[in-house]
Amino acid sequence: MADNAPRSDTPQKPYLVSIGNFLAVGYWIIEAYFDSILIEDTSFAMRLFPSDPNELWMRSLVSLMFVGFGLYAHRAHVRIRSIEKLNLEAASLLNNAISNTIRGDFPICVHCKNICDEHGQWVSPDSFISAQTEARFSRVLCDKCKVEKR
Repeated sequence: MADNAPRSDTPQKPYLVSIGNFLAVGYWIIEAYFDSILIEDTSFAMRLFPSDPNELWMRSLVSLMFVGFGLYAHRAHVRIRSIEKLNLEAASLLNNAISNTIRGDFPICVHCKNICDEHGQWVSPDSFISAQTEARFSRVLCDKCKVEKR
């Protein structure tokens, strides 16, 4: 497996979810801090845990949006990693298929069209190709030969 391939044996850490949680808490604290600076009659502690239900609801909603963003980003990241893993597997299958192709120069008889294999034996082209690849042949007559045979 390639070095940059995702490892399925190691558990994935939901760090993006943690970032969402961190942003939510950070937002709550920063918003309370700026409120305590701008509204001079309240302390930071009173603004951190407001008694106004509307403000508490608004902060909770925005914090949940940050947490939701973290969850969404984590799921998207996991999905991208699984797609990358599928792409690596497909590339591996493609490389294996390409490696099964016939390469090189092969002597072919100008009269009977047989091919000399690596052991020095003269074999028919279909036998040679079947031995070198996964291709199989069936015997049929083309339309031109069917007409000439009559």
